[in-house]
Amino acid sequence: MREQVRVPVFCRIGFALLLSCLLLPGTLLAQSLNKPAETHREDSVEQLRDQLQRLEEQHQRELADLKDRLGLVEKQQSSLSDELAQNIRVGAYGAVAFESFSDRRTTHDGNFEVLISGNFHDRIRVYTEIDLGLPHGTADAEQAYVDLLLAQPFNVRAGVLLIPFGKFNLDHFDPRRDLTRPPSVARLITPTTWSDLGFSAFGFFPVSDNVKATYEIQVINGLTDKFLAAPGNIPDPGLQSARTGLRSDNNGDKAVVGRGTLKFFDQYEIGFSGYRGAYKPGSNDLITGIAFDAEFKPRNVRIWENFQLRSEFARFDIQGSTTPSSLWGYYIQLTYRFWPSILNSTILGRHFNSPTFALVGLYGRTKMNTVASPTGSQTGEQFIIGFNYRPVEDYVFKAEYQFNHGQFNQIPSDGFVTSIAWIF
Repeated sequence: MREQVRVPVFCRIGFALLLSCLLLPGTLLAQSLNKPAETHREDSVEQLRDQLQRLEEQHQRELADLKDRLGLVEKQQSSLSDELAQNIRVGAYGAVAFESFSDRRTTHDGNFEVLISGNFHDRIRVYTEIDLGLPHGTADAEQAYVDLLLAQPFNVRAGVLLIPFGKFNLDHFDPRRDLTRPPSVARLITPTTWSDLGFSAFGFFPVSDNVKATYEIQVINGLTDKFLAAPGNIPDPGLQSARTGLRSDNNGDKAVVGRGTLKFFDQYEIGFSGYRGAYKPGSNDLITGIAFDAEFKPRNVRIWENFQLRSEFARFDIQGSTTPSSLWGYYIQLTYRFWPSILNSTILGRHFNSPTFALVGLYGRTKMNTVASPTGSQTGEQFIIGFNYRPVEDYVFKAEYQFNHGQFNQIPSDGFVTSIAWIF
């Protein structure tokens, strides 16, 4: 009886085990196939979210860093602009003229020049004056130098220098002049505008409370022999063609030029200038020159305080040349400034602080000694009467009539000239 009961139990257990062995691998296999796919999908979504979050955080950091850098650049640019505004000044002056002379067609002329000055140290300053070449199309630097300020009596300058021979060459700016055209002596004798490459020393001496002295001495390339007539060519009159044009020297000798002034009571000023230098290649022949200038501005004398008297004399002697062998000339200019108060309420005076009229008279004479003339010399004479109106000091309308005589003159005929000049 016991053996009969055991057999079915064992059978049932064995059958159950067999069935479990058959079913369990399939179930486990199904779970193993389904579970990794679901887990992998969930993990991929989480990883993608984390990656997006990291990218967003990195983007925000980069954007913040970019803003900081941009702010730094803007701050640097603003600081540089402020520094440039404090240390560098840019200005300009110009003039437009109309000329009508009896021996030529009427014409418009003019010029425009840019002025740049600045200090990149309290004792180092720069100055540049660039002629844009209107209307002739050739731009030139009339001045471009740097100053080292050492002491009041002694300072150093280097670059493109305005030559201190006579005062007119140093004070040639159109808006500051009362007449449109320079006097003949300042064009034919002293070759204004005259600039050259070189070095200079300059200084100021207060001799007393009422007397002041200044000086400037330059070592430059100097004048050349281009004023001499080449075969088949006629040179320009005077020494205009002798300028170097800021090119290299044509000889091994450097020229020395200088000017000293004395000023009394801020009313009288006198200046003395000298020049010496070789001008031909392979020759020791020299050009030597002297100049004298004077200016008188009366003060505190009711009758005379509106008058201004200016004068200049210049002479050059040329060794080894007979065409020309020497040149000299001078001018005297008297200016009277006035303003009728009755014009204050008119369009000429309204809204302007101190408008002025000026009457100007100039007499000049030039002479060139040359064997090319049957008489051994050529002379020129010039008389100018002019009028100008300044609503403000830096803007002027000029009108003048010139009487010109002789062969040695800028323009040999009479004529009318008018111009407008300004500076800012």
